[in-house]
Amino acid sequence: MIKDKQKIEIAISFKQLHPTTVAAWSPDQEYESDDEQYFCIYDNLMMGVYGDCYGINAEYDEDGELLTEATEFEIEVVQFETPNDPPVKFTFEIYNEPTEFSKFIEDHGKNGNW
Repeated sequence: MIKDKQKIEIAISFKQLHPTTVAAWSPDQEYESDDEQYFCIYDNLMMGVYGDCYGINAEYDEDGELLTEATEFEIEVVQFETPNDPPVKFTFEIYNEPTEFSKFIEDHGKNGNW
């Protein structure tokens, strides 16, 4: 299972794509701490809120069945400063043991059914 510290690190790295406040990436609500807001950003990343999230290094068999869960992920994030800015690819790695959640992401990303 991914540790909270790593979720926060990933969220902070993601937030650096746009020079804006963290509130732009999380719902407008009260958070008990900054960490809680970063957890929300991380969850939104994994659920495809900011763009489709898919595993880079997942391995499949000939039938398309997942053999090895992804530990490296990529999201194509649309720029919102100006409409003409190209999307930015944000990549990150979950360096702990794979989780069932990465299988969920792979299944949905592969089939495009978010």
